[in-house]
Parts: sequence; structure tokens; C-alpha cells
Amino acid sequence: MAGEKIRYANGCSPLERETSGVRWYRDSDIQTKPSGSNTVTLGSGTVSYTASTSISDSATQVASSKDFVYIKNTGSTDVLITLDNSNYLLTLSEGESFASEIAAATSGGATAADVRVKTSSGSSTIETLVAT
Repeated sequence: MAGEKIRYANGCSPLERETSGVRWYRDSDIQTKPSGSNTVTLGSGTVSYTASTSISDSATQVASSKDFVYIKNTGSTDVLITLDNSNYLLTLSEGESFASEIAAATSGGATAADVRVKTSSGSSTIETLVAT
């Protein structure tokens, strides 16, 4: 149904690592957690939810030409995410999630996102919600 909307919020807690060890601490230069929210107006109102998808070290396409994507790592192996099918710049550890409005189509010079996931080795499971 056209005109449907998804409202979501994102946040992160910046961390810094002590120079001599392996412990991470909340970044002392940032006193608050960067966060924000957004409302995505869906073109056709089509929403697809998958509770559990098995993935491996081979790329699995999650979304292409969509308005919104949500991915949660429900497994114990880190999940790598790319938005352009080449640069895996996002890593989700067990229980972490990623949500974002993404480019749905080529317009005004923007290229549609090609969201794919994989593990660096082994297998994991993900939960997804994609919408158009």
C-alpha cells in the first residue's frame, strides 16, 4: 500500500582502546551517544520479513532496489555487510543490528544500493526486514 512509513532509530557508543591492552572504554571525548531517528516513506508499501536466514562466507543478497533494510546477526559468527557489492565496511557481532534507508533506484545520480552479507569464515544466521 503506497504511503506506508517505517520509523526507525539508530545509535552508537563510540569506544576507545587503551594503548597497552585489549580492553575498550567509552570514548572520553564524546559525552553523549550519537543517535538519530528517521521516517522512511515507502513507495509501494511492500515489506518482507525473514526471521532466520543461514549465511556463509559466500555473499548473500539481502536487498536491491529497496527503500529500507534492517539486518540483525542472530548467530555467533561476525556478519559482514556491503552496500555496493564490493566493500564490506560494516561488521555485526552476535546480537548487533543495522538499519537504514537506502537508495531504491537510480535517480539524480544516485546508484541503487546492493546490500549483501557474508561471514569472513564459517556460518551464521541473520534476521532481515526489507521494504519498498
